[in-house]
Formats: sequence, C-alpha cells, structure tokens
Amino acid sequence: MRISRKIEIDYGHTLPNSFSFCNQLHGHRGIIVATVDGDVIERIGDHEQGMVMDFKFLKEIMIEHIHKKLDHGFAVWKDDTEDLAFITKRNSRVLITDEPPTAECLARWAFKQISHHLPPGINLKRLRWYETPNCWADCQSE
Repeated sequence: MRISRKIEIDYGHTLPNSFSFCNQLHGHRGIIVATVDGDVIERIGDHEQGMVMDFKFLKEIMIEHIHKKLDHGFAVWKDDTEDLAFITKRNSRVLITDEPPTAECLARWAFKQISHHLPPGINLKRLRWYETPNCWADCQSE
C-alpha cells in the first residue's frame, strides 16, 4: 500500500547558468509530496491499525528535515560564489547545494533528507518537488 503527504514551503534560489528569468534571485511556493509504501498495520488495538503509517508522523518527519531547513530560506549553489557570499551574509537559513538548485536537485536533496528517518518497514518511493503548480521533479527509489 502507498500513501502520500504534502507540505508547502516558501524558498528562494537562483540558477546562474540559466537563459531564462531563473538566473535572477527569486522565490517559489514549493509543494513537496512524499510517497511511502509499507504493509497496512493489522495489530488489533494499535493506534495505527488500518494504516501504513499515521500521516501525522510522516508530516513530522517532513517538517523536521525539509521545512525547518529551507522554509523562508535560500538554496544556493556552492560554485555561485557571488550569490553565495551575498546570501550567506544576509540570511541565516541557507541550503548550499553541490549543483545548481534546480527542482531536480532539490527533489533529490529532500528525498535524502527524509528517507533514512522513516520507521522500519516504511520505504520512501517518491519525492515530488513542485517548483510551480505546473512544473515538478520526481526523485524515486529503484
């Protein structure tokens, strides 16, 4: 069985090599959807009986490891030295990435952030990162 949970964050980034407006400092209302799978809990009287896991616990993991690290923050590429210096001087919540902070990069980062914090028997199957309502990237397990 698979279940999904969504959170939303506000973040900024820049893609200095982009030919579009994305090479400007700008922000997004990101939507992140984590999809996990596992067996439905059948233990009689268990507080999660009938669930793969409680949505509340999946949300707590996402908040702790994604929202608290990037909401109202800025993702900046380590090789973008000019913007990196400006952003780190100005902001306390900065995610420094090893590659340009595209939706693909951020989906991969978020996948890694939460995949190891799930309970035993629960597997992260997909992390969908909506940069806009019409554009997203999926990071999926094999």
